[in-house]
Order: sequence, then structure tokens, then C-alpha cells
Amino acid sequence: MQALHVHELLPAGARPAIEKALARPLSYTAAYVVAPGPRPRAVVVLGEAHIKLAEAAELGKGVVSRFELRGVETFQRKQVVLGTLLGVLIQAPRTLLRVATFGLVKGSTITEAKALDHGHTADLEPTSDVPLALHVASVYLTVLFSVLYATAILNLLGVFVPWLVAAAALLQLHLLALVPAYLLRREPWAWLIHPAVGLVTVRDALMADGTVRMLREHPDPEAAVVVMGRAHVPGYVRELVERHGFQRAEL
Repeated sequence: MQALHVHELLPAGARPAIEKALARPLSYTAAYVVAPGPRPRAVVVLGEAHIKLAEAAELGKGVVSRFELRGVETFQRKQVVLGTLLGVLIQAPRTLLRVATFGLVKGSTITEAKALDHGHTADLEPTSDVPLALHVASVYLTVLFSVLYATAILNLLGVFVPWLVAAAALLQLHLLALVPAYLLRREPWAWLIHPAVGLVTVRDALMADGTVRMLREHPDPEAAVVVMGRAHVPGYVRELVERHGFQRAEL
């Protein structure tokens, strides 16, 4: 079976912009799919490292700015239990790194896509029914990061709190369960082994649903780009193919 190619569906300048970004494999990866329907529509899946050097950040901006229709990963903090606090705990080290490097390290291409003043950028994750696994993952990771951060700060200050150290040790030991949870991630109960895996797998499904919704609501563009953390790309593409009838393609 001959492979599908999407380059003829892409807007002007998109292909070279994508190729330049992919020359920075530590910052970007990509996948390509074609949506089902009466006419072919391409979706470029741009997986990124959420922090990167300035030159790589410009390359990502160069990709998303070529498209009139863009979808982005955006954790729905207000919909998820403790989501706002978890967002702060995840974002804090990134912000500190950017400050410590005097701005040499830049943020996410998702932010660049949202800031564009042309076309449309859609959040892919909003849902009227947040899965239980996502709530549990949020609570678990909030506890994990809170305990680990507190332990590290107190250690730097020379303060020893026995129960906090014990809690940190137990949480770190439980991280070993991520291995079987990840290997079994396609099972709907994998998050019961380790809740953190649900933060990836559940959101893969939500973003796939959001992509279908975005394409339905914006039927004119022949191509769209979606931006997400690179860890989401394989599962997200699998969701599009297996549940929504998309076809894998090449550039």
C-alpha cells in the first residue's frame, strides 16, 4: 500500500519550516495524519520539549505561524481536582530555569501559537465529563511534587522532618510502578497501577476528540497543526487512527 503524503495539502512555507524544526530533534518531533471525509485534510502533529533554547523556539514559531488552523495541548486546570495547584508546581521549575538562564531558555511553542493574531487556535482538551483517572492523576502528582519539593527545600536548610522524608521515600519507591503502568498503558485500568500514566493516556484521548471537534467546526482549511508535549504524540496519533478513522501519512 502506497504511503500517503501531506505536503501538497500544507500551506505555503510549512514544509521547509517543519523540516527546519525537525533538524532539532531534542526540541521537536512530528507525525502526520489525514482525516477521514470527502476530501483529504492533513493534520501535522508537532511534538515539542516544553522548554528550549531561543533559536529552537523561533523554529517552532515558524511552523505554527504558517497555519491558519492550530490546536494545542492545554491542561484544563480549572476542570480537574487540584489542577490549578498542579499547574503551578509543574510550571515553577520551568520558570526558575528561564530566570536563572536570563531568558536564554524559552518556553513552549503552545504559547507562541496562542499569541498569533491570525487564524484560529483551539484548546483541544476541554470536556464536559472529566475522566476519573485524570482527577486521580492530578491529586497524586500534586501530592508527589509537594512532598518532593518540600523535602528538597528543607534538606537545603538542614531541617530534617522524619515523616516527610518517609513519605518522600515511599513516593519515590512507587515510581517504579510507572514501568508496568506504561507498558500496559493501552489498558483502561493502567492508571490504577500508577495514576501518573493517566495524565498522558487520558489526555491523548481528549486531544484526539478535540482535534475531531476542531476540524468539524473549521471545515475550510486543508491542513492544521497541533502542538503538544512529545510524550503525547504516539498515543494521540493512535487514538486518531483507531477511534476516529484517520490515516497515518508522511510529509
